[in-house]
This record gives sequence, C-alpha cells and structure tokens, in this order.
Amino acid sequence: MDFELIKCKDAPSYFNRRDTFVVDLRQPEQYREYHLPGAHNFPYENLAEWENRLPGRGLIIFYCEHGNLSLMAAKRLSRKGYRVAALIGGVECFLSVHTF
Repeated sequence: MDFELIKCKDAPSYFNRRDTFVVDLRQPEQYREYHLPGAHNFPYENLAEWENRLPGRGLIIFYCEHGNLSLMAAKRLSRKGYRVAALIGGVECFLSVHTF
C-alpha cells in the first residue's frame, strides 16, 4: 500500500494544517449538511475532472461516508505520485468518536 491510513481518533490532528489538504468525496448535498474542518468537496464520481487540480505538495486526506471511496481515491492518486491518506471508516466512524 502506497498511502497512509488514518484512524478516526487521530483525524483531528490533521485538520487545519498548512501541509494537509482534506478532500470530502461525498455529494455536495452531504458536504453541505456536514463536513470535516477545512475540507474541500470534490465528489468521487468526478475524480477524473479534478484529480489534476490537487496540490502537488503536502498530504492529501480523502474521506467519504464509510471509507470505501476514500480507499479507491487514495490508491489511484498514490499511483500518480501524490502523497495521500484515507480516513478509515469515513464520516460515519468520525462522528461515532468525535462530537462538535
């Protein structure tokens, strides 16, 4: 595996860091309802349209609802040379561990 896996309990330590770009892969409606701090909404279904607009430096963290799409995105983009990570369990896991 050429990418990092981030546990739900450790996720807040990555938010709002200069060297981290957080990507919410869910639909815009889901993003508007709730998203992790500092996250940018790039829906997974449009990955081919936005993948070349990602920052070339720093860590890119992907998350989705349950974690499956973030794993697929991380795998694909790590092959393209990006430094990436996926949030294990997605928003569902995150919300079960953290409250805001």
